[in-house]
Amino acid sequence: MRALIISIVSLGILVVIWGAFDYYSDHKLDGYVDEIKNTILPSIERNDWETAESVFNRLSDDWHEYKKISTFFFDRRILNETDYSVARTKYYIKAKDLSNSTGELACLKEQFSFFHSNESFHLANIL
Repeated sequence: MRALIISIVSLGILVVIWGAFDYYSDHKLDGYVDEIKNTILPSIERNDWETAESVFNRLSDDWHEYKKISTFFFDRRILNETDYSVARTKYYIKAKDLSNSTGELACLKEQFSFFHSNESFHLANIL
């Protein structure tokens, strides 16, 4: 009986932790998508490279902090792919390369959009 109670409590703790991370992750990733869509891409399109670089550097720093937590919940391969995309985007913006930076930002926006839904606990992801 004692083992059953310990198992149930442990499972409850895991579910609560996962739920808290799911909530945190959803808001964080949505914020990244909004930042790209509403601030960074429009800045690049109007050749305001300083604003785009400044905002993207903040997003990049925040991504690296988020990634430290998400390594416990998400597939490392997906995190690495997103990391590579963030690095490429950073240098395309720094080089003021319009086509590559907008293309990589569009890719990064999609990665952030699908990142959470692909790794969430849903029946479709289990099957």
